[in-house]
Amino acid sequence: MKKNKRFLAILLSTMIAVSAVSAVSYSAAETGDDVSAEPTTVSVTQAPTEAPTQAATEAVTQAPTQPATAAPTTEPEPVVGKIKTVEKTSFEPDCITLKWDAVANATGYYVYMCNRDSSDSFKKILNVKTNTATINNLEHTTQYWFKVIPYITKDGKTYEGEATMKKTATQAGTVQGLDMVRSSSVIQFDWNRNPKATGYKIYRACSKTDAEYVLYKTITDNKVTSFSDTDIEDGRAYYYSVRPYRILYGDAIYHAYHKTIKFICGMCSPSSDVSSHVSRANLTWKHNRWATGYDIYYSTDRYKNFKYLDSTEENFFNTVRLTPGTKYYFRIQPYKINGASRTKVVGTWSVEQQTITTGAFGKSVGGTYVEISIDQQYMWLYVDRKLIVETDVVTGNDDGYCNTPRGAFNINSRARNTYLNGAGYSSFVNYWMGFYGGCGIHDASWRSSYGGHIYQGNGSHGCVNTPYSKVQKIYNWTEYGTPVIVY
Repeated sequence: MKKNKRFLAILLSTMIAVSAVSAVSYSAAETGDDVSAEPTTVSVTQAPTEAPTQAATEAVTQAPTQPATAAPTTEPEPVVGKIKTVEKTSFEPDCITLKWDAVANATGYYVYMCNRDSSDSFKKILNVKTNTATINNLEHTTQYWFKVIPYITKDGKTYEGEATMKKTATQAGTVQGLDMVRSSSVIQFDWNRNPKATGYKIYRACSKTDAEYVLYKTITDNKVTSFSDTDIEDGRAYYYSVRPYRILYGDAIYHAYHKTIKFICGMCSPSSDVSSHVSRANLTWKHNRWATGYDIYYSTDRYKNFKYLDSTEENFFNTVRLTPGTKYYFRIQPYKINGASRTKVVGTWSVEQQTITTGAFGKSVGGTYVEISIDQQYMWLYVDRKLIVETDVVTGNDDGYCNTPRGAFNINSRARNTYLNGAGYSSFVNYWMGFYGGCGIHDASWRSSYGGHIYQGNGSHGCVNTPYSKVQKIYNWTEYGTPVIVY
């Protein structure tokens, strides 16, 4: 009996020891310790005689917990590099092109702009993917400041870098209103003021500079808008260029393109006269010794809207029929075809005015008439307002004795194959149309040329000498009573 009790006691102690070892193993698993470490040993000879405690029982029955999961790591935001330099690569008055060093891994670039002449605020104007941008529709001669910001887009987010500033400006605008004032012993020209310019640079080209433009004068006051040159010689060509400029940021010069004006020294506007007969204006002027010819312009406004009429190498011009009762303004501008280059250089001009009249010398004239200009040594025949004949003529000798009369007349005699008799002469003519006393229109077989200044010293006795083919046509288209206007 005693042996059985002792056996039971040993068995119970062994079970308690095994339970204790198991409890130690589960605790090691929860704390994350290494379970391969040497296990704790429990001696069966030291087994307690008391029943297991509540803590020991819980240790045996409690299930082990799961190992803890590691916290996720956060990826850092991308670093956006900085633009080192921004440069202006254009030289235009209405646009600016910028270029900068590319930033590694940049998705694009934001461009901000400020018109520094009128504001100090920036506005985003562009989003570009490359390292260059052109900004159009800008004002000339104007300060513009820019900021360029690189950015990176990642996972739906945009990360901006640091802004890089560029202070610059558009080039100065080309000079406007460049025009001649004088071309006599002084060459003078003027232009419109550029209110943003610092001043103007005047360049000159002539024979002294081998036709190369060289800087001739710098004007530092932008309110000065004219220039006079006295270092010139009559008959020589001079070319000038006016370039507005603006100085900013210390010494940066923003200048305009060249705009040139050409002169022949001494080719000033000719002294002229204007009258009106039969709905036309009649222009006459003195020759300019340097001129090749003359351009004729007209307008109903004294100061603007002049339109080109025609060119002539003569010193006279009659317009087409204009609106009766209307006042017109006329410019006679000499020009010269210069040198082997055949460059056209114009002179200065003056303005003459004339109100257009329908008649002549106070008389009404219809649509069919003969018109003769003594100053121009020219004749026209109009039939029903249509030009039928025009021709050079030779009128009376300009000596005060044999002058052709001026006024409004009518054809009062007509003849074929007749003789004209006078003191010391008798001349055969094929066609005769008398209009005042012994003066008339007829052919002159003794002449080989007409027009010009022949009448001054070698003119007629007062008649209008006309080439045969022209007078024949005039005779066939006219009749008794056809008006003849001589001025």
